[in-house]
Amino acid sequence: MASSQARGDRRRDEILQAALACFMENGVENTTVDMIRERSGASTGSLYHHFGNKDQLAATLFIQGLRNYSQRLTEALAADPDAETGIRLMVTTYLDWVEDNPDWARFIFSTRAQVIRGEAAETLKEDNRRQFRMVRDWLRPRIDAGEIRDVPVELFHALVNGPSQDYVRSWLAGRVKTAPSEYRETLADAAWHSLAPCPLHSR
Repeated sequence: MASSQARGDRRRDEILQAALACFMENGVENTTVDMIRERSGASTGSLYHHFGNKDQLAATLFIQGLRNYSQRLTEALAADPDAETGIRLMVTTYLDWVEDNPDWARFIFSTRAQVIRGEAAETLKEDNRRQFRMVRDWLRPRIDAGEIRDVPVELFHALVNGPSQDYVRSWLAGRVKTAPSEYRETLADAAWHSLAPCPLHSR
């Protein structure tokens, strides 16, 4: 028999998934608490107990999406891959997560500005710092060993994530039809070539 904690967690997840569906269909502004309640089957009391209000629910959905992706990346790097494999994993883990969770990814892209100005801004900053430390701790010894080029942090993220983010934005918006998985190796190659210690003219 499920514990009350397990039942509460399940109900919370059901509300989040219902909210995501409503937000995707109607937009955050046009979605009402009643729409989410009806779709999730939760009572009004349960919804407010878990999230307080619609804005907090949207912020939670945003943060949970980023944490879900971050957990995948953490698990990938926890296996202590070599320099090339790790850089490639940063790209392919992101692409795979987006393809597995397209609505969640669309929601994150579309609501980022709202969330970083809201009450959840500090939580988001702390989560970002935690992920930065995790990536830094994997990178630092490999940079020190000369296995990865030492570039400024802002440039590192642009080189590793920039092309992939550009592509998935176009895919999520319907401007391109080919799924990210079709180009995962090409984009991973580009990231590694940009950060390998010596220019790689061929593989």
